[in-house]
Amino acid sequence: MGTVFKRGDSWVIEYKDTSNKLRRKTIGKVGIVTKTMAREILYQNERQIKRKQLDMLDVVIPSFNGISSEYLHHQKEVKQIRSYSRTAQAVSHFSKLFGTRKLSEISASDIDSYKQRRLKGGIKLNTIVRDLVVIRHLFNYAYNRKKFFGRNPVSESGLPQINDKKERILTTVEQERLLNNSTPELSAIIRLALNTGMRRDEFLFLKWGWVNLQEGLITLPHTHTKSNKSRKVPINKVVRKILLEKKLQSDGNNNVFHVSDTMSGSRTWLQRTFRKACKQAGIEGLRIHDLKHTAITRMVEAGIPLIDISKIVGTSIKLIVDRYSHQKESLKKAVDILANYS
Repeated sequence: MGTVFKRGDSWVIEYKDTSNKLRRKTIGKVGIVTKTMAREILYQNERQIKRKQLDMLDVVIPSFNGISSEYLHHQKEVKQIRSYSRTAQAVSHFSKLFGTRKLSEISASDIDSYKQRRLKGGIKLNTIVRDLVVIRHLFNYAYNRKKFFGRNPVSESGLPQINDKKERILTTVEQERLLNNSTPELSAIIRLALNTGMRRDEFLFLKWGWVNLQEGLITLPHTHTKSNKSRKVPINKVVRKILLEKKLQSDGNNNVFHVSDTMSGSRTWLQRTFRKACKQAGIEGLRIHDLKHTAITRMVEAGIPLIDISKIVGTSIKLIVDRYSHQKESLKKAVDILANYS
């Protein structure tokens, strides 16, 4: 049974939720809200919780395998996420260990065990974190559809911390060597990435229907961006030349770059061809994603407003400040400017 009490000049109710966790809620100030009114609100809350508990008794909690097929269908057909294959892979890895267990039988200690097993198997920490983000979302999906009522075990276990924020920036000298050792198709892709700040899947699977040369804009739909928000990317003279050349070679194909008939095949081609070009150019430690880092860094160093960069590349201003801005120098300049007023 919950309680009603005064804290300061306000009425507060205290009660236990469906997971038996103690909750407190401030109702209103004494004099405006009476104790009787606060008790009525407490009673309504407890009635709702009992109703949920009755629903829980009637529900058959599915196994992980039982909910995973429904979840994957939802992600592919309803949400239409770009990273479906990566999501399916994460679910498959987890299913091998806990697939036959009911969702309510999977605990935070099981998640801890999962982390340790995969680390011992030589799996990189950032891969494990990406997989756990998917599993956490699957539990939330089941909870929102009243097929699971417990606390999310992934959230309780927590995600491992990754400290790999150092970015590799391509120099102009390296860029020239890289382009000289690239195939014509790879060269076009690299130049487009460096001139737009687009992510790998954004430029690799770019479609002609999103390109408007007359307005000078590429409009990426929400289904094609990491943030799930549509984004407009301006076309500069370098990108315009690339697109005009590719248009002449398109043969009616809807994709700007057509290197394989499948998404996985295109990604494999890009990875293999990019590594080969880097090796021939004598460039070490450069990843495809570093092309985006390079584009952002160049814009920051040129003094482009961070809000404009954020809109172009689809990266938050906070992340741009944390990763790309020379904060100490910027802060020193800020207070030096104040000295001019003294």
